Amino acid sequence: MENPFSLWLRRLHDPQIAGLMLVLVTGGLLIYLFGHALAPYLTALVIAYLLEGIIRALRRLHCPRILAVWLVFGLFLLMLNLLLFVLLPHLIVELARISEEIPRITTTIKQLSHQLTESAAGLFNPEQVESMLLHLVENSQELLGKSVTFLLRGVPGLISLTLYLLLVPFLVFFFMKDKEPLLAAFSRYLPGERALLERVLHEVNAGVGGYIHGKFWEMLLLAITSYIGFALIDFRYAFVVGLLTGLSVLIPFLGLAVVTIPVVLLGIFQWGASWEALHPLLIYGILQLVDGNIVAPLILGETVRIHPTTIMLAVLLFGSLWGVVGVFFAVPLVVLLKSVLEVLIPQQPITPESTD
Repeated sequence: MENPFSLWLRRLHDPQIAGLMLVLVTGGLLIYLFGHALAPYLTALVIAYLLEGIIRALRRLHCPRILAVWLVFGLFLLMLNLLLFVLLPHLIVELARISEEIPRITTTIKQLSHQLTESAAGLFNPEQVESMLLHLVENSQELLGKSVTFLLRGVPGLISLTLYLLLVPFLVFFFMKDKEPLLAAFSRYLPGERALLERVLHEVNAGVGGYIHGKFWEMLLLAITSYIGFALIDFRYAFVVGLLTGLSVLIPFLGLAVVTIPVVLLGIFQWGASWEALHPLLIYGILQLVDGNIVAPLILGETVRIHPTTIMLAVLLFGSLWGVVGVFFAVPLVVLLKSVLEVLIPQQPITPESTD
């Protein structure tokens, strides 16, 4: 039986395979070399792609496309203004308050670590326990301080921000309005025989597109329910922690563990070493269980048929290459790579070995 590598080398002589590889390499080089300059276009493409699902739903209701585009674009502008003038100022206020309370948070955690050290004196070496807890507190304080400072000061410059606010909505509108002419113009630069490329695009649209749409709705649903749950128990940091809980779904496995730290620390700071301090963690745990076992499978379905170990490898690999951006886009990139490889290297049937 021919091994996959030999099969792949042989298939490279196919003009359609060569054309597909040329398109992929050219696209990868453009993003690698001019990714910063193309960032507004890529952002607008992703937003237009997400909004296209709503346009298709309106079209199924016999709404003319141009009217559907204007309705969806108006909804997009409404959400953008809500984000910029309602949610973002509220987020900055809460982050500023957390930044001011960092010294008191650190003092509270140190007092708790001292109490835990005394209670564990008969089981462990008190000095080692206290040293370990203080080291953890200091690292958490440094990480929290850097995160808050980055979020408060890491807003792009005024010129860049203005360009984004003007250019991205403009591009989103025309990407939606002129979708068919733009696709037709782009297709003129593709190889003449592109049945294989169209098959790859169909697979990628089903895999990556389904994943992006599913994760968007999962993130939105989890962020809203988390905020409501934290607000019901009068958690002072409900907005920030709810937002982090929603964003945690974008980083498989690691996001859940990382967000647990601020949930625990902020809960202890507000209620001290009491059972009430565990309420935010309890809500967070219940929401994650519901999301992982009910919501995510229901929304994503069979979109991502990738083993968890492969996902973790992708997160580590792309995170080491491109930092935070690589971590967020690790799973879509793996789904894209998997879709392309399944077309380039068809799976050969496994013949059962004869047994004596």
